[in-house]
Amino acid sequence: MNTEYFAELSRLFAARGMPAQEVAATVTDLTGYLAESGSSDAREEFGAPEAFADRLTRDHDGERPEPEAETWKWTSDIYTDRLLLNRYGAEGWEVEGIDFVGRFVSRRTPGDAMRWEYRRETAHGEKERGALLAELEPDGWEPCGRWLHMTYFKRPLAAGMGPAADLAVTPAPPARHVFFSAKYRGLIAVFAVSVVLLALSLGFGLIDLDRPWVVLTLLGAAVGGGLLGSYGVGRDVAKGIESA
Repeated sequence: MNTEYFAELSRLFAARGMPAQEVAATVTDLTGYLAESGSSDAREEFGAPEAFADRLTRDHDGERPEPEAETWKWTSDIYTDRLLLNRYGAEGWEVEGIDFVGRFVSRRTPGDAMRWEYRRETAHGEKERGALLAELEPDGWEPCGRWLHMTYFKRPLAAGMGPAADLAVTPAPPARHVFFSAKYRGLIAVFAVSVVLLALSLGFGLIDLDRPWVVLTLLGAAVGGGLLGSYGVGRDVAKGIESA
Protein backbone atom coordinates (compact mmCIF):
# COMPACT_ATOMS: atom_id res chain seq x y z
CA MET A 1 0.00 0.00 0.00
CA ASN A 2 2.76 2.46 0.95
CA THR A 3 4.77 1.40 -2.11
CA GLU A 4 1.90 2.47 -4.35
CA TYR A 5 1.54 5.73 -2.40
CA PHE A 6 5.19 6.69 -2.84
CA ALA A 7 5.18 5.63 -6.50
CA GLU A 8 2.22 7.95 -7.10
CA LEU A 9 3.93 10.70 -5.10
CA SER A 10 7.06 10.33 -7.25
CA ARG A 11 4.99 10.64 -10.41
CA LEU A 12 3.24 13.76 -9.09
CA PHE A 13 6.54 15.37 -8.04
CA ALA A 14 7.95 14.81 -11.53
CA ALA A 15 4.77 16.14 -13.16
CA ARG A 16 5.12 19.34 -11.11
CA GLY A 17 8.65 19.92 -12.33
CA MET A 18 10.74 18.50 -9.51
CA PRO A 19 14.11 17.21 -10.83
CA ALA A 20 14.54 13.44 -10.77
CA GLN A 21 17.33 13.63 -8.19
CA GLU A 22 15.11 15.69 -5.90
CA VAL A 23 12.23 13.25 -6.37
CA ALA A 24 14.38 10.31 -5.27
CA ALA A 25 15.88 12.18 -2.30
CA THR A 26 12.53 13.49 -1.08
CA VAL A 27 10.80 10.12 -1.33
CA THR A 28 13.70 8.45 0.46
CA ASP A 29 13.48 10.97 3.27
CA LEU A 30 9.71 10.61 3.56
CA THR A 31 10.01 6.82 3.64
CA GLY A 32 12.61 7.04 6.39
CA TYR A 33 10.50 9.44 8.39
CA LEU A 34 7.47 7.16 8.11
CA ALA A 35 9.50 4.23 9.45
CA GLU A 36 10.89 6.27 12.36
CA SER A 37 7.49 7.68 13.29
CA GLY A 38 6.03 4.21 13.79
CA SER A 39 3.18 4.90 11.39
CA SER A 40 2.24 2.16 8.94
CA ASP A 41 -0.01 4.19 6.64
CA ALA A 42 1.55 6.87 4.46
CA ARG A 43 -1.82 8.22 3.37
CA GLU A 44 -2.92 8.69 6.97
CA GLU A 45 0.36 10.38 7.89
CA PHE A 46 0.79 12.67 4.87
CA GLY A 47 -2.69 12.90 3.41
CA ALA A 48 -3.77 12.40 -0.21
CA PRO A 49 -0.73 12.26 -2.54
CA GLU A 50 -2.10 15.02 -4.81
CA ALA A 51 -2.52 17.51 -1.96
CA PHE A 52 0.79 16.52 -0.37
CA ALA A 53 2.65 16.92 -3.67
CA ASP A 54 1.10 20.35 -4.13
CA ARG A 55 2.18 21.36 -0.63
CA LEU A 56 5.81 20.33 -1.14
CA THR A 57 6.29 21.68 -4.65
CA ARG A 58 4.77 25.12 -4.51
CA ASP A 59 6.73 28.20 -3.53
CA HIS A 60 3.65 30.03 -2.28
CA ASP A 61 -0.13 29.98 -2.46
CA GLY A 62 -0.24 30.51 -6.22
CA GLU A 63 -0.97 34.24 -6.19
CA ARG A 64 1.47 36.35 -8.16
CA PRO A 65 3.38 38.77 -5.92
CA GLU A 66 3.19 42.48 -6.57
CA PRO A 67 5.91 43.73 -8.97
CA GLU A 68 7.67 45.71 -6.23
CA ALA A 69 7.57 42.88 -3.69
CA GLU A 70 10.87 41.60 -2.31
CA THR A 71 11.43 37.84 -2.07
CA TRP A 72 13.89 36.18 0.29
CA LYS A 73 14.33 32.42 0.58
CA TRP A 74 16.25 31.05 3.54
CA THR A 75 16.68 28.02 5.76
CA SER A 76 17.89 27.22 9.27
CA ASP A 77 18.05 24.36 11.73
CA ILE A 78 15.30 23.74 14.27
CA TYR A 79 17.33 25.33 17.06
CA THR A 80 17.10 28.79 15.51
CA ASP A 81 14.10 28.76 13.17
CA ARG A 82 11.55 30.31 15.56
CA LEU A 83 13.98 32.97 16.76
CA LEU A 84 14.81 33.97 13.18
CA LEU A 85 11.23 33.83 11.97
CA ASN A 86 10.15 36.30 14.63
CA ARG A 87 13.22 38.49 14.22
CA TYR A 88 12.66 38.90 10.50
CA GLY A 89 8.90 38.88 10.87
CA ALA A 90 9.36 42.05 12.92
CA GLU A 91 11.09 43.50 9.85
CA GLY A 92 8.04 42.83 7.72
CA TRP A 93 8.92 39.47 6.17
CA GLU A 94 5.83 37.31 5.68
CA VAL A 95 6.39 33.59 5.11
CA GLU A 96 4.11 32.38 2.33
CA GLY A 97 5.25 28.77 2.32
CA ILE A 98 8.11 26.30 2.42
CA ASP A 99 9.44 25.18 -0.94
CA PHE A 100 10.37 21.62 -1.86
CA VAL A 101 14.02 22.05 -0.83
CA GLY A 102 13.01 23.22 2.63
CA ARG A 103 13.43 26.99 2.40
CA PHE A 104 11.10 29.53 3.93
CA VAL A 105 9.71 31.63 1.09
CA SER A 106 9.38 35.13 2.55
CA ARG A 107 7.98 38.21 0.85
CA ARG A 108 7.69 41.86 1.74
CA THR A 109 6.36 44.91 -0.09
CA PRO A 110 8.25 48.08 0.90
CA GLY A 111 5.92 50.84 2.02
CA ASP A 112 3.10 48.37 2.63
CA ALA A 113 4.69 45.87 5.02
CA MET A 114 3.46 44.84 8.44
CA ARG A 115 5.11 43.01 11.31
CA TRP A 116 4.52 39.27 11.69
CA GLU A 117 4.93 36.74 14.46
CA TYR A 118 5.42 33.00 14.09
CA ARG A 119 5.17 29.76 15.99
CA ARG A 120 6.06 26.14 15.29
CA GLU A 121 3.97 23.18 16.38
CA THR A 122 4.33 19.42 16.02
CA ALA A 123 1.53 17.22 14.72
CA HIS A 124 1.45 13.72 13.25
CA GLY A 125 -1.18 12.93 10.65
CA GLU A 126 -4.00 14.95 9.17
CA LYS A 127 -6.26 14.45 12.18
CA GLU A 128 -3.77 16.00 14.62
CA ARG A 129 -3.03 18.85 12.21
CA GLY A 130 -6.73 19.57 11.82
CA ALA A 131 -7.22 19.67 15.59
CA LEU A 132 -4.21 21.95 15.96
CA LEU A 133 -5.52 24.35 13.33
CA ALA A 134 -8.95 24.45 14.98
CA GLU A 135 -7.29 25.33 18.28
CA LEU A 136 -5.12 28.15 16.91
CA GLU A 137 -7.38 29.76 14.30
CA PRO A 138 -9.58 31.64 16.82
CA ASP A 139 -6.46 33.52 17.97
CA GLY A 140 -5.63 34.64 14.45
CA TRP A 141 -3.00 32.03 13.59
CA GLU A 142 -2.89 30.60 10.08
CA PRO A 143 -0.60 27.89 8.68
CA CYS A 144 2.27 29.19 6.55
CA GLY A 145 4.32 26.08 5.88
CA ARG A 146 4.89 22.49 6.81
CA TRP A 147 7.81 20.11 6.72
CA LEU A 148 7.10 16.54 7.75
CA HIS A 149 5.67 16.71 11.29
CA MET A 150 6.46 20.40 11.86
CA THR A 151 3.79 22.98 11.03
CA TYR A 152 4.50 26.72 11.07
CA PHE A 153 1.91 29.38 11.81
CA LYS A 154 1.87 33.14 11.32
CA ARG A 155 -0.27 36.09 12.32
CA PRO A 156 0.15 39.86 12.06
CA LEU A 157 1.60 41.39 15.21
CA ALA A 158 -1.28 43.87 15.00
CA ALA A 159 -3.47 41.06 16.38
CA GLY A 160 -1.84 41.62 19.75
CA MET A 161 -0.17 45.04 19.51
CA GLY A 162 -2.62 47.09 17.48
CA PRO A 163 -1.25 50.21 15.74
CA ALA A 164 2.12 49.75 17.48
CA ALA A 165 2.79 46.88 15.07
CA ASP A 166 2.89 49.19 12.04
CA LEU A 167 6.22 49.13 10.22
CA ALA A 168 7.37 52.60 9.21
CA VAL A 169 10.78 51.63 7.81
CA THR A 170 11.80 48.33 6.17
CA PRO A 171 15.45 47.32 6.70
CA ALA A 172 17.45 46.06 3.73
CA PRO A 173 16.86 42.41 2.82
CA PRO A 174 19.24 40.04 4.68
CA ALA A 175 22.35 39.03 2.78
CA ARG A 176 22.37 35.53 4.27
CA HIS A 177 20.23 32.60 3.19
CA VAL A 178 21.52 29.81 5.44
CA PHE A 179 21.62 29.86 9.25
CA PHE A 180 23.32 27.13 11.28
CA SER A 181 23.43 27.30 15.07
CA ALA A 182 26.47 26.34 17.14
CA LYS A 183 24.52 23.36 18.50
CA TYR A 184 23.80 22.05 15.02
CA ARG A 185 27.43 22.52 13.91
CA GLY A 186 28.53 20.65 17.03
CA LEU A 187 26.29 17.70 16.19
CA ILE A 188 27.65 17.55 12.68
CA ALA A 189 31.21 17.70 14.04
CA VAL A 190 30.50 14.74 16.36
CA PHE A 191 29.11 12.80 13.42
CA ALA A 192 32.08 13.60 11.17
CA VAL A 193 34.70 12.77 13.80
CA SER A 194 32.97 9.49 14.68
CA VAL A 195 32.87 8.41 11.04
CA VAL A 196 36.55 9.29 10.50
CA LEU A 197 37.65 7.47 13.67
CA LEU A 198 35.63 4.42 12.75
CA ALA A 199 37.02 4.32 9.21
CA LEU A 200 40.63 4.80 10.33
CA SER A 201 40.33 2.27 13.13
CA LEU A 202 38.89 -0.37 10.83
CA GLY A 203 41.35 0.45 8.06
CA PHE A 204 44.44 0.15 10.26
CA GLY A 205 43.15 -2.75 12.33
CA LEU A 206 43.08 -0.71 15.52
CA ILE A 207 39.73 -2.11 16.63
CA ASP A 208 39.59 -5.49 18.27
CA LEU A 209 36.72 -7.10 16.43
CA ASP A 210 36.45 -9.59 19.27
CA ARG A 211 35.11 -6.68 21.29
CA PRO A 212 32.04 -5.67 19.32
CA TRP A 213 31.03 -3.07 21.90
CA VAL A 214 33.82 -0.81 20.61
CA VAL A 215 32.47 -0.93 17.08
CA LEU A 216 28.92 -0.45 18.33
CA THR A 217 29.94 2.58 20.38
CA LEU A 218 31.52 4.33 17.40
CA LEU A 219 28.65 3.36 15.14
CA GLY A 220 26.18 4.65 17.70
CA ALA A 221 27.95 7.99 17.92
CA ALA A 222 28.07 8.32 14.14
CA VAL A 223 24.47 7.33 13.56
CA GLY A 224 23.20 9.37 16.50
CA GLY A 225 25.06 12.46 15.38
CA GLY A 226 23.82 12.02 11.84
CA LEU A 227 20.19 11.62 12.88
CA LEU A 228 20.29 14.60 15.23
CA GLY A 229 22.00 16.68 12.60
CA SER A 230 19.49 15.82 9.91
CA TYR A 231 16.65 16.55 12.30
CA GLY A 232 18.34 19.83 13.15
CA VAL A 233 18.16 20.94 9.58
CA GLY A 234 14.53 19.86 9.73
CA ARG A 235 13.14 21.19 6.50
CA ASP A 236 16.30 20.84 4.42
CA VAL A 237 17.02 17.12 4.51
CA ALA A 238 15.78 16.47 0.99
CA LYS A 239 18.84 17.69 -0.89
CA GLY A 240 21.13 19.78 1.28
CA ILE A 241 21.35 23.53 1.34
CA GLU A 242 20.59 25.45 -1.85
CA SER A 243 21.10 29.17 -1.77
CA ALA A 244 18.65 31.49 -3.45
